[in-house]
Amino acid sequence: MIKVNFTNNSIMITGHANFDNYGKDIVCASVSSIVITSANDMFIVDETALEYIDDGNKILINIIKDDELINKLFKNLKNLLINLAKDYPKNIKVESEE
Repeated sequence: MIKVNFTNNSIMITGHANFDNYGKDIVCASVSSIVITSANDMFIVDETALEYIDDGNKILINIIKDDELINKLFKNLKNLLINLAKDYPKNIKVESEE
C-alpha cells in the first residue's frame, strides 16, 4: 500500500500500491505522475519554493516559501491523491496532520 502523509507544508509518500506487478501498476503510475507533475509545476513557478527528496524508498516534498500559487499547486496535489485513494482504497491511504 502507498502511504501518503500530509502536513500543512509537506508531503511524504512511501510504499508500493500492489495493484499489479512493478512496471504495470496503474496506481503507482498515477501517484508518480501526479507527484512529479505537481513538483515540476511548483519548480517552474519558483525553484526555491520547495525541497524535493526522492531516496528510492520515499518521496518528501517540503514547501519552504510561502507563495499563493505554490500553495494552490500543493493543495491540488493533495486533492488529486485524496481522489485517487477514494478510487483505490486498498492500494493508497492518505493521512493529513493538519
